[in-house]
Amino acid sequence: MAMKTIRVTEEVHTKLAHLGLKSETYNDIIARLIEVYERMYFEELSDEDADYYNERIRHFENGDYRGTRKIDLDAIK
Repeated sequence: MAMKTIRVTEEVHTKLAHLGLKSETYNDIIARLIEVYERMYFEELSDEDADYYNERIRHFENGDYRGTRKIDLDAIK
C-alpha cells in the first residue's frame, strides 16, 4: 500500500500518541478515529430511532419541551 506523509503539530502528535495502544501505529490510531467518527455521524438510524427522533421534533415544533432541560449558555462559557 502506498504511504503518504502528513504534518501535524507537536500537540496533535502527543494527543495521537496518548490515544493509541503501544501496539498501534499512527496509521492504526487515525484509522480507528475515522471509523468511530463515521459510525457516530454517518450510520443510518434504525426505524425505531428515526421514529423516536421524528416524534421529539414534532413535540419541539409544537412548543412541547417536556423531558428537556433549559441551559444557560453564558453560564458554561
